Order: sequence, then structure tokens, then C-alpha cells
Amino acid sequence: MEFFDWMGIPQAILGLFRFDVDESVASIIEMQMQVLVITLWIAAGLYLLGHLFGGFGLYKMAKRAGEKNAWMAFVPVLCTYLAGRLAGETSVFGVKVKRIGLYAAIAEVLYIAINIFTLTLSMLMMRPEWYELTRTETAAATYLGTELNVELMPSQYRWMPTALNVMNIIEIVWYFVTLFLFIVLFIAFFRKYYARSPLIMAFLCSILPVRGYVLFAVRNNTPVDYNAWMQERIRRMQQQQTQQYGTPYGGPYGGSYGPAGGAPAEPFSDTASGESAPPQNDDEPFSDL
Repeated sequence: MEFFDWMGIPQAILGLFRFDVDESVASIIEMQMQVLVITLWIAAGLYLLGHLFGGFGLYKMAKRAGEKNAWMAFVPVLCTYLAGRLAGETSVFGVKVKRIGLYAAIAEVLYIAINIFTLTLSMLMMRPEWYELTRTETAAATYLGTELNVELMPSQYRWMPTALNVMNIIEIVWYFVTLFLFIVLFIAFFRKYYARSPLIMAFLCSILPVRGYVLFAVRNNTPVDYNAWMQERIRRMQQQQTQQYGTPYGGPYGGSYGPAGGAPAEPFSDTASGESAPPQNDDEPFSDL
């Protein structure tokens, strides 16, 4: 999944350059093919570098957790499944999910297959004899381009443009399905390995193609129980509030701002009894919002 995300960077950079081409369809198609090949090589290099970093980080965490198959950290897709095993059980809209890593890995396989098929179909359609030359006149310059003419295609290949449009729609839809599963997976993962900001870390690993570097950065973190960690955090905040004002929400001039005739209300409590309530729905991946 990250490989296809990385492709956008060289494409954007190469789009800033102008390439000299002849006023022919063959020259323009050849230039487009060269740009695509360069994009694929750069994306492959960026992906491989990040994957190695993530592999080392995930491998160390898996070995510490006692995983026998820690080698999966270096294998694409299997590393997603391994991250799910380390994340453990999570909850999605109140439903307990034990194998979120497996579901995310399956979605990733389908996403990769869809993208490979779409990319292959696009490359097969890059035949100069199927295109017509287009010319766009502006005040600054004249731009040459190409436009596919289905009438120039042999009848046995005319299904390809329609198939490409359908696959582009399927790719967008399945991207969001895969993205949702990845967000759920990595929120559960970073609740154990980076409890301070699991949403931010999940964002970096799911939407941006920097998962490998993030996993490498947290490789030495000790896993924690998120619910216990949150309760301890609330307790410390209450203790700090008490030390600062004497009583929770007590004013600097004495007295408190609790319920009239009762004990002062504890911060983060849903009642006025002074007993702190634990965080609600801690297992929900989006409860941090």
C-alpha cells in the first residue's frame, strides 16, 4: 500500500519539468512511458528504505513480545498481520475484533492487486496508434498532448478503456476500506506502544507513507495497558490539581466550587461524589476523539 502512496511524490516533482518532444503521438507516448518508469523506480527505492526501517523496528518489538514468527516483520503484508498480533484485541463500534491484523492484511492484498491490474492496464493502453495528437494554445505557450480514440483500437481491445474507468472507481472505494482497517489497527497498536498520542501515530502510519520510520522510532517502547495508563494519568492530574489548590477546583481565596452543601467535585468525574470515573469506552479506536 505504501508503494503506491510513494508514487505520488516523484510524479508531482516530475510534473514541474518540461520535456522536449516532437510533434508526434509516438514521441509524447514515449515520454509518458519514461516518466512512469522513473516514477516506479523512485517509489520502489523509497518504499524499500522505509520497509527495512519498519522491519527492524517491528522485529525487535515482536521478539520482545515472544512472537515465534518475528521474521514476518520483513515481509510485505505479513508485517501488517504481525502488527495486528502485537496490537491484540480491539473494539470497533462496540464489537470486539480479535484479528484486526488479518483483516487489514487481506484488504491490503486486494488493494495491491487492484492497483497492479490498473497500472498494467494503463501501460498496455499506451500504444501510439490508438491516440490522436491534441494541441492547446495559451498566451504563454503551446502544449501538446494525446487523446485516446476508441475507434482506432482493434475491436478485441475496446473493453480496456471501460475496464480502466471501472477499476479506478473500485480502487478509490477499496482504498477507503483499507484505510479504515489500518486506522483501527494502528490505533490499537499505538495504544500499547505510544499511549500518549495513538491517533497521531495511527494517522502517520495509515495515511502517510512513513509507517516504517514510525515503527522504528517506537521500537524500544514498553507495551502498556491503555486503560490502566489512562486511569493513572487522570489520577496524576487530579493529584496535581489538589496540590495546587488544596482541593479540586478550590479557589485561591478558599472554598471550593463543588455542589452546594456537598463535597467538592473531583475533576473528570461524572458525579459529585468525589470518586473519579474511569474513561468511557476505552476499547473503541476512536474514543480518543
